Amino acid sequence: MPIDSKFIISANITESKADDKTYHEHKEFMSASALKRLKISPAHYREEEKIEETDAMRFGSAYHCYVLEPDKFDDEFFVFDDSVICEILLGEGYKSPRSTNKYKEWAEVEMQKMGVRTNISKQELATIQAMSARLHSHPYAKTLLKDGRNEVGYMGTIMTETGEIPIKFKPDHLNDKKRIVVDLKTCIDASIDGFSRHAADLDYHIQAALYADLMEVISGDDRQWDFYFIAQEKKAPYAFNIFEASPQFLGQGRHEYETLLTLWKYCNDNDRWDGYQVWCESRFGIYNLQLPPWCMKEIKFYKHKI
Repeated sequence: MPIDSKFIISANITESKADDKTYHEHKEFMSASALKRLKISPAHYREEEKIEETDAMRFGSAYHCYVLEPDKFDDEFFVFDDSVICEILLGEGYKSPRSTNKYKEWAEVEMQKMGVRTNISKQELATIQAMSARLHSHPYAKTLLKDGRNEVGYMGTIMTETGEIPIKFKPDHLNDKKRIVVDLKTCIDASIDGFSRHAADLDYHIQAALYADLMEVISGDDRQWDFYFIAQEKKAPYAFNIFEASPQFLGQGRHEYETLLTLWKYCNDNDRWDGYQVWCESRFGIYNLQLPPWCMKEIKFYKHKI
């Protein structure tokens, strides 16, 4: 059923032709990731987040590109494979081939070949290929990712109850005919319990509700968009699960993104970026410290005579 919320009144959003780097540099636009940071506090959102790419992030980017944009993979990623040179140097009697000048000279040439591309290892590529093969062996997973548009960025403004807000979003996969948004996630545990906890911890409900609602508004015909997660483990047997965002999941996400966008509008209009106190009912910012339920235990002792 269509969204009941009238928080988003209208939208002036178009497809962005900007490349990934330029798209991410537009920090003046709100996004799902920005809302998740705002949820900690406005002060955390306002403080420029210095994100250093981790191995997990690099692997996730390579996985997304290989599955969703395979034609771009060789332009974006470079496979650094030193197995052959190491085998040659070992055959020549070197016990530590990577510490030799011959290896360093070879590696320097490879780095020049790599250029600005992101480096991944031969083993990482093999893992990504195995994950993709596993994913596409499932008929419905394959269908979900078929006949749609991948990595389409949108930028513009939405008119809300609280005024105009700049916003951007970039779904992994859109299928306009089926009216679905699909998001690929790599994870450690794709089981129902494991991914449910993971999704809650990382506020995936905010992303799901925001993307689905924005696509409904952009489409302009009040027909619902559904949101699916495909969560796949990064270790053999590369098991995965397909999850459809439930009404409860979307409802909580909608409540949170509406509240957070309203908070952002207030902070931006008044140039006030408070810390945790913004969530405190007391005007003095004083919380009532209580023990969590899990530690409320009865203590007993017994005077045994031994």
